[in-house]
Amino acid sequence: MILGEYFQNGRWYDTPPPRIDSTDLGFRQGVTAVERLRTYHGQPFQTDRHLQRWWDTVEALGIASLPSKESFIALFDELIERNRATMAVHGDVGITWLATPGGESRSPTCILQIQSLDHQRHQRWAQSGQPLVITDVTQPPPSSWSRQIKTRCRLHYYLADQQAKRRQPDAAGVLLDGDGSITETSTCNLAILSQGTLCSPPKDRILHGVTQAVVESIAGDLGIGWTLAPITPQQMRDADEVLLMGTDAGVWYAGEVDGCQKHCDHDSVYRRIKAEFDRRVMPAD
Repeated sequence: MILGEYFQNGRWYDTPPPRIDSTDLGFRQGVTAVERLRTYHGQPFQTDRHLQRWWDTVEALGIASLPSKESFIALFDELIERNRATMAVHGDVGITWLATPGGESRSPTCILQIQSLDHQRHQRWAQSGQPLVITDVTQPPPSSWSRQIKTRCRLHYYLADQQAKRRQPDAAGVLLDGDGSITETSTCNLAILSQGTLCSPPKDRILHGVTQAVVESIAGDLGIGWTLAPITPQQMRDADEVLLMGTDAGVWYAGEVDGCQKHCDHDSVYRRIKAEFDRRVMPAD
């Protein structure tokens, strides 16, 4: 749900919700550079990394005539200040911003907004895990567009999730690469634990996850090994643990993969990483 005031094309609004015209290329062809972060304890998390990933996407799509980086950071800060009271009521929120090339006038569309988070669902996943279903949906090849840019061309993610939810309503669909190895879900990166070492897909095969970068740093500090390599579906089903990392829910785990149960007790790698992640997102005294 969209909350509070939002910015669109040079003006601030509190109603109606932001809209994209039907002639906009963001609607007609999905040419939309999008980014999303969340707050922890009222503070935006990893803002610089999220902004840089968005600017990389904007440049890759060739969307021009947007506010400068300095002006955009000022807009981002103003969005938070304008919505302090709303955030106090709703708790931690998601912050989304996007840009499109625009419509017939070719004037770009730029929107910044805040949205509610499903805290109850995220807590359930953190405590009991989320089911995963390995689908037969394949990622578009990198020759079509880089997997390091974040766009709204997400039909493949939608189809994977629909396939997963037909088997289990709360499940997320895992997408495959062209060689049959696993990549990611529509909302998170993943890593498997086998023989005490974490392994995630090679960086060029997935979106560079901001939360994953933080978790990799935590694993290093805790002395937990981390490798990058293709992961087969069977390796994922057989893994001791499967970590999930994404913006909205932070760090959680797969409670099952294709019906294979996964258990993360109090001394599991997941619990150790989760505890350190929660400590790091606490505001400094």
